[in-house]
Amino acid sequence: MQVGAAAPVTVIIDKSDHPAWTAAAHAAHDPALGRLAIDPSPANGAPAALAHDLLYALGKRLPQGGETYGTWADSQRPAWDAVAAWILTHRTGHLIVCRTDRLTTARQRQLLALRERSGVRLTLLWHRPVTPALRTLLEETPHRLIDTLPHARIALGQTGCPPTGTRRAEQHRPPKPSHRHDAGQWITPQIPPAGTVVDRPARAQCQGAPKLTSTGSGTPPTQGHDHTSLDVLAARLNTVAHPLHATALTIHAVTGADINRLALIRGIDINEAATVVKVHGSAAHRRCRTYPLPVWTRPLIHAAGIHGQLNDRAPENPLLPLIAIRQGHQLHRSAAGIRSYFIHPYFAGYSSVEEMEDTIRDAIEAIKAGELAEPTRPAPPKRHLAAVPARRTA
Repeated sequence: MQVGAAAPVTVIIDKSDHPAWTAAAHAAHDPALGRLAIDPSPANGAPAALAHDLLYALGKRLPQGGETYGTWADSQRPAWDAVAAWILTHRTGHLIVCRTDRLTTARQRQLLALRERSGVRLTLLWHRPVTPALRTLLEETPHRLIDTLPHARIALGQTGCPPTGTRRAEQHRPPKPSHRHDAGQWITPQIPPAGTVVDRPARAQCQGAPKLTSTGSGTPPTQGHDHTSLDVLAARLNTVAHPLHATALTIHAVTGADINRLALIRGIDINEAATVVKVHGSAAHRRCRTYPLPVWTRPLIHAAGIHGQLNDRAPENPLLPLIAIRQGHQLHRSAAGIRSYFIHPYFAGYSSVEEMEDTIRDAIEAIKAGELAEPTRPAPPKRHLAAVPARRTA
């Protein structure tokens, strides 16, 4: 995958570790302008910890349910693939990293590698005088050093040039997840909405998606009596950390395709403008269907395509590789993470007493109407048999 040449690395030297320099970096954080500032967690020893910090800064949340994040998030290459794909998807042009001097050399080089892959403008804050380790790190990388606060503020305020060489995705700030209750069942076979049937002549190759224009809002199918509004759905899908999972769940929300049919979608089954997707009925490609994609899905749909470009996947290959492995275990965990953001109004935090009283009053009425479940007490923790005293007999 080809991206535009990245700007030289900017290293801001804060010799005395003054709080004003860090405050200036934090103030520059503005995802809507394509500018991202992070304060890494140097104490975290996980191999992909820095990638996790970047995903959180991008508004993503790692899968829930389990002692570890999951195979892809625990491995460096897949985690950094996800970071690079989201930076390109959200058109992030400037990445600012505080406390770079406290990171290991390996993690510092991971940032330089991300700059090469994504073309993002990289600014590193070095909160001590220049060291031999810094000179060694930058000896083969174009860079500039800044050691005055006024010049540092100017450099931090730059938005950077959006990376080129990828499909354009709408620049936006990922919306915050809503606390609205959602009991919808994810990734379960269901009757799909009516799509356009595409008959394939005998012995003819199954073609990709046609160049269609999306019409209408593209309301996702209703499951039972539960229906999640588009803004809530889009906000939750935008928090999915893995680009392929975000794309798969988005296509599922629009078309109702189950895991097996999601696994059959190829890169050519989504047109260049991401306005239509082709879903195959079976591996034999009998009576495949095309579905229009609404505008709100396009950044999420583009994410899988960009991920494929980063990994040099041919357009004729599956768009969502390994999505169905172990019956879609990883995808189920990503979907469960979307539902985990719900906090019952009885336990949520509020900025004022009036807001709390109004929200709880609405919650009581919703419980009476059967629209909201009553809060349940958590089950008591199970005691291990080793914690039970042995019974003594005479």
